[in-house]
Amino acid sequence: MSTKNIAVLSTLLSNMIAAGEVIERPSSVIKELIENSIDAHSQRIEVHILDAGRTRIEVMDDGDGMNQENLLLSVLRHATSKIENEHDLFRIKTLGFRGEALPSIASVSHVTIASSQGDVGYTLMIEEGTQTIQPSAARKGTSITVKDLFYNTPARLKYLKNDYIEASSCIDIVSKFALAYPYISFHLTVDEKIVFTTDGKGKTLSVIQTIFGHEVATKMKKIEINHPDFQMEGYLGLPDISKSHRYHMYTFVNGRIVFMQKINQTIIEAFKPYLPPVRYPFVIFSFVIEPSLLDVNVHPSKKEIRFSKETLLKTILFDAISEQFKQTNLSVLPGFNATLPSFNDSAILAEETPQYEQTSLNYEDIHPSLSLKVVGQLHALYMICEDGLGGMYVLDQHAVDERINYEKNLKLIKENRHALEPLIPILIQVNAATDKKMTETVLTKLQSVGVTLVKFGASAYKVESLPSWTLASVDPKFYVEQLLEQFLENVHIEEDALRLYAIASKACKTSIKANENLSLDAMQSLVDRLMLCDYPYSCPHGRPTMIQWSKFQLEKLFNRSGF
Repeated sequence: MSTKNIAVLSTLLSNMIAAGEVIERPSSVIKELIENSIDAHSQRIEVHILDAGRTRIEVMDDGDGMNQENLLLSVLRHATSKIENEHDLFRIKTLGFRGEALPSIASVSHVTIASSQGDVGYTLMIEEGTQTIQPSAARKGTSITVKDLFYNTPARLKYLKNDYIEASSCIDIVSKFALAYPYISFHLTVDEKIVFTTDGKGKTLSVIQTIFGHEVATKMKKIEINHPDFQMEGYLGLPDISKSHRYHMYTFVNGRIVFMQKINQTIIEAFKPYLPPVRYPFVIFSFVIEPSLLDVNVHPSKKEIRFSKETLLKTILFDAISEQFKQTNLSVLPGFNATLPSFNDSAILAEETPQYEQTSLNYEDIHPSLSLKVVGQLHALYMICEDGLGGMYVLDQHAVDERINYEKNLKLIKENRHALEPLIPILIQVNAATDKKMTETVLTKLQSVGVTLVKFGASAYKVESLPSWTLASVDPKFYVEQLLEQFLENVHIEEDALRLYAIASKACKTSIKANENLSLDAMQSLVDRLMLCDYPYSCPHGRPTMIQWSKFQLEKLFNRSGF
């Protein structure tokens, strides 16, 4: 044990240490200040940042405000109005409950707080631990200005990203709060330029339009879950506005911005039949969960939570998303923005689902159960069909057959999971580089999906067992080679994903190709079998199987809408 004397740290130094837990970058400051504004029952919150928040951050609200005594207490460590005893820790219903944000921020910047409850106002200035308070304007609410962030912690300042990245992080955090609290009006400026202003009327779709634009708002589908222990209201982005990364999966719990890894993975799994492997869902979900079932103290900055009934929630959420997609016609609408009437901007502000003119067509207006009649083939690749409503569909014959074969193989997997030795010996040749990667981990992973390989000579492996379904439906050697190739590219791939990739590849190889002339009867049989699939609107790789023109769209294209 050290022989040095133990000493109690100064208030300033202990606050700087606490700041290291919750104040990582300018957006962390904004998050803490907005949470306090929300807890103060604000109806309007303004955020202004300068130089990506390094030079100046200002958060203004019209909330409850503080009197002189509370203003002075607000900058003391562990001072809070949110909890009174140990029992409150397990029923947290507010956001900024930790009582460390303001003193932590003040320890690494110059802070000015002006606040009033509507009668008399006070301004508190804090610089390097020194406080000065004086009377000020009586505008109800609180305004907090943070200048010169990390001026006294150069190491922290050094590790900030460039202004573009830090400003983007600030915009992202304000956007998330606006989505989580549509009944609060948020106003954001960056370097004195307005980024967005939400109306605070409680319409989530209006906020989505403000932040992400008109086109995205028209392609969001509302979803709700009601359960005794939790409720959820949110929006699913249709597959054609999917993203190349996971960062557009917005999840809120009791108004708190959180990362829910297992829930996010469930969302990805539910979207998997509709998206290519490298695309991710765009969703906005707000959960309301009984506070006693939550632990929000898992992460210092409250980014993660624990939920005691997470497994149940995962099951219900997966089923709800899958059911929504099964009830939605996901055929692609070509030229969506150009061929449909212009969006009524006032409608989106008043309604929770976009409303078009009565004669127009929306995704949700299309009946999910299609009955298509084949009328011809185009370029020995596309099947031309008509529905009973005057609409026209063009189907990609290869993508259609891929979907049919894929789902057929999936059913075979479920019915035949035991392993068998192939009747004819199968050898998998590998090069020297691949052979070095064939570790025990790789072989064990393959065995978990029913494939047993043993070394056979210098550069080959013998297949000793295969899932029984492969022997009747696919080329076994091709199946094993696809599994091996995919796994060696990504050693962290999940077993189910490994299996599904190989099935999708096999479905592609065995499906009808381009430049293959088909009779009307053959095409009609193909279309009818597609309509029996669980997910008829995309191939296993996420490409659309069909494109659709409505009667209205066709009439408009030919200027017949007035007839």
